[in-house]
Amino acid sequence: MSLEETLTSIAEEKTASNESWENRSSPDAREVLFWHAGVAIATAYALIIVVGLVGNLTLIRTFCAVKSMRNVPNLFLCSLAFGDVLLLVTCAPVDASRYLSDEWLFGRTGCKLIPFIQLTSVGVSVFTLTTLAADRYKAIVKPMDIPTSHATAKICSKASAIWLLSMVLAIPEAIFSDLHTFHLTQTNETFKTCAPYPHAGDLHPKIHSMASFLIFYVIPLFIISVYYFFIARSLIRSTINLPVEGKMPIRRQVRSCKLIK
Repeated sequence: MSLEETLTSIAEEKTASNESWENRSSPDAREVLFWHAGVAIATAYALIIVVGLVGNLTLIRTFCAVKSMRNVPNLFLCSLAFGDVLLLVTCAPVDASRYLSDEWLFGRTGCKLIPFIQLTSVGVSVFTLTTLAADRYKAIVKPMDIPTSHATAKICSKASAIWLLSMVLAIPEAIFSDLHTFHLTQTNETFKTCAPYPHAGDLHPKIHSMASFLIFYVIPLFIISVYYFFIARSLIRSTINLPVEGKMPIRRQVRSCKLIK
């Protein structure tokens, strides 16, 4: 089934459901129900945005104000916070509007920009977590290999590279996302919606979805799992060896007590 057929089918099912509801309910009851649903959705999204902004902006402010907090993990966490703030102020309001209006409200520019920002934020989060896993592996398993000179500059370079890579990988979203117009034969209405690859065939979207799944989920998850496996193995080995090493001072203390007695 093509994209146009899918969108039209969904819209017609929604229209049929609305018509069935109209036949069973009075106009006042429908208006009250829709009003309450809109208020609930808007309140939930507003709460998410406010809590997310307060938390992430507090983290960024603390990182910038407190010099002792400017270490490797916190710098990457600050980069994550910037990505989350970007997502909260752009994509969250757009997602909320989908529940309040059947039609796309942000024009062709918004149709290309919003998916780009959303995928960029996803890339920043995923690749930053992968880099953090590598950093923790070096700190725990190979602490002597961590460079001490120009450490801050290297960390900033890594964070910048993560943002650049995420934006490059999100460019196809900006190029191929576009407005799609479809017509409902039942009500003779025309709607515009933002859809990925509305003018492409069936193969191109499938390839893009599979590539995104591999790049943003499977490969990072595999790398993170490998790093944490070696971290866990190193910690388990050190824990096993710790009691044996700790027995020597205890034995010496017991012998000293016996000699004193």
